[in-house]
Amino acid sequence: CTFNCRSIKNSLKDVLRLCDTHDIICLQEHWLLPTELGRLNNIHKDFLGTGSSAVDITSDVLIGRPYGGTGILYRKTLCNKVNPVVVSNSRITGVKICTANGPILVLTVYMPTDYNDDESMEKFIDTCASLDALVTDCETPHVMLIGDFNCQLGSRFYDPLKHLVDDNNFVFTDLSLMSNISNVFTYCSDNGRNFSWIDHVICSH
Repeated sequence: CTFNCRSIKNSLKDVLRLCDTHDIICLQEHWLLPTELGRLNNIHKDFLGTGSSAVDITSDVLIGRPYGGTGILYRKTLCNKVNPVVVSNSRITGVKICTANGPILVLTVYMPTDYNDDESMEKFIDTCASLDALVTDCETPHVMLIGDFNCQLGSRFYDPLKHLVDDNNFVFTDLSLMSNISNVFTYCSDNGRNFSWIDHVICSH
């Protein structure tokens, strides 16, 4: 499953509930510092975790907004089947899962927000390029891109994301399975007035 938790510390009960019913949980916006990523191994007694932080602490001054970060929790019984993937982009966390049908690359993403400027588009395209490079480098027959893409059908971010999907012969699984359902949304604003379908599950065929 996938969950934009908007601070794992504040959403711990929800994450624990997901751990009770799922084997692999893709998280976005855990808001953890690099020194706190070890907490992902202690969320649930039956789970281990891997993740990346959106904050740079290499200097005395914190650089970057803490309101990001991605992570993947996986059941300990799968630990001999799951290998974390080295990723240089803090908006992406990945694992490779060994299965009887071949390895599966699972990448959870938190894409840039669209502020209607050129910089937002450049960051979005750059993150798409990072995803494309990871898919190419890992050479796995099965791929899943899961998470908060900050992009819905018809938005200006949709075209570069669609290029990534088409170039790799992927499919928008959520759009394919749920497009005939009315009133679908994955995000609701805090005031309850704005709804959008910006989270997706993208898979190889």
